[in-house]
Amino acid sequence: MSRPPGYERQAVLNRATDVFWQRGYAATSVNHLVTATGLKPGSLYAAFGSKKGLFLEVLGDYNAAFLHDVEDCIATARGPLAAVRALLRRSADSTLGDSRRRGCLAVNALLEMAGHDEDIAQTLRAHNEKLRRRLEQLLADAREQGELEPERDPRALSAFVMNNLWGMRVLCKSEPSRAALDSIIDGVMQGLGGTQPQA
Repeated sequence: MSRPPGYERQAVLNRATDVFWQRGYAATSVNHLVTATGLKPGSLYAAFGSKKGLFLEVLGDYNAAFLHDVEDCIATARGPLAAVRALLRRSADSTLGDSRRRGCLAVNALLEMAGHDEDIAQTLRAHNEKLRRRLEQLLADAREQGELEPERDPRALSAFVMNNLWGMRVLCKSEPSRAALDSIIDGVMQGLGGTQPQA
């Protein structure tokens, strides 16, 4: 089936993301997606296979953007631990900037669907493991550069950072204050036990 005039896959993904993010997976119908994207049902199915196929691509796009943010924080920070703090701060800024209090799309999907759909659960597990490995490497770099004590375990610390990062994103639903989020960030950095203050 040919694509309809004006079809742009990224624009469709962006609109579908907004619907899934606002309503959740189960409460989003094909009609909701048709209305939001402007595609007819046949075109939607031809492009993505199913509602789940579209959701999986939405998750992939969302998670890729998050990993890009991680790399940006690493590239622009003065050191590995500064990059961790920058990532936590960026997450806090995102949380406070979301007036609709939608939370994190990936975390929402994990809470809603991980126990009900193996394909979605596997997609989320793969993303989380990719992020954890990147954080582990970052923290290994911090140890090698003398920012962490030699006995600290980068793998364990990466799980610690991830747990707090996802917790901050869940906390979005309760309208946290900047002070509350800053306190969490300070606690994470103290928990890492850096050998020098991180701005």
